[in-house]
Amino acid sequence: ANFTMSSCRTLNNKVDSMKNLKGYRFRIYPNEAQKRFFIETFGCVRFIYNYFLKLDTAERTSEEVITPASLKRDYPFLKKTDSLALANAKRNLDRAFQNYYQQRSGYPKLKNKSSAWQSYTTNNQNGTVRIEDGYLKLPKLKEKIQICEHRKITGKIKSVTISAKNNEEFYASILCVETIDKFEKTGKKIRLSFDEHQLVKQAKYRAEVIEPIQQTKGRLEFLQRKLKVKARVARKQNRVLADCKNYQKQKKQYDKLLTHLNNQIKDYLNHLSIFYIKEYDVIEIVEPEDRSCAKDDLFTSNEWHQLTRLLKYKAQWYGKEIQIINCQNI
Repeated sequence: ANFTMSSCRTLNNKVDSMKNLKGYRFRIYPNEAQKRFFIETFGCVRFIYNYFLKLDTAERTSEEVITPASLKRDYPFLKKTDSLALANAKRNLDRAFQNYYQQRSGYPKLKNKSSAWQSYTTNNQNGTVRIEDGYLKLPKLKEKIQICEHRKITGKIKSVTISAKNNEEFYASILCVETIDKFEKTGKKIRLSFDEHQLVKQAKYRAEVIEPIQQTKGRLEFLQRKLKVKARVARKQNRVLADCKNYQKQKKQYDKLLTHLNNQIKDYLNHLSIFYIKEYDVIEIVEPEDRSCAKDDLFTSNEWHQLTRLLKYKAQWYGKEIQIINCQNI
């Protein structure tokens, strides 16, 4: 399943429409040569990020300006990859330091090769990034990549982020500038509050969406119990889990099912958010009380905050109003 990812930064406000940055996430299917290129690019981007992160303050503020391009003299392998990807890695680190100094986040950490997710970002310069007849064109790649374009892109492409999970599943997140028309006014108002069993009290899509999520979660809990049993047996036998083939096979099934559950929840959140934005002009969101998560809870406050985020930027796009209400004031 593929889902739309969006950014809510407004570029130009108008009465009936406005231009926004909007993101699309598509599954891509690279061939073996393209996979090798992506994996090498992930490594080069990770190298640039870690290199500048490990520079001490004196080196970082010295008169000699060190850039990703200047490092190609000492590290020739960097020439094989996309220069914009290297520049964006350095820019991401600069942003991480800025967030740290402004106390919005912790100190930046080194990128790890063993992380499940790897990615790099490149920019569109005069059509270097484009989609044609079901294929994606990227800089530094002569052959186009097969892409599952489940939604048509109508705006201008600004950048694309290639990401991979365990170097097996590959995705392209494309950022565009699009003109978005506002929804018609309905004159209706609604108050939404958190429900641990269907996320929103009196929510729509109960049978067709909630029940499949419940079934997937039940199967996931069953696989989790089996994993714990296999791990316990392996420890008694003094075996390393990485060498236990049955355990690793079961873990792959668990990870695959967990991804499926997350996709089901994302789909539900997108359906709910666009439904309320279309149907109501004013949406009151009641902040939930702090409570511990029970075992039979289908949804947590994390999914509620995700829904709130979706409602906020979609309301800005489509000309609707969001009001946050503290539960203590009700």
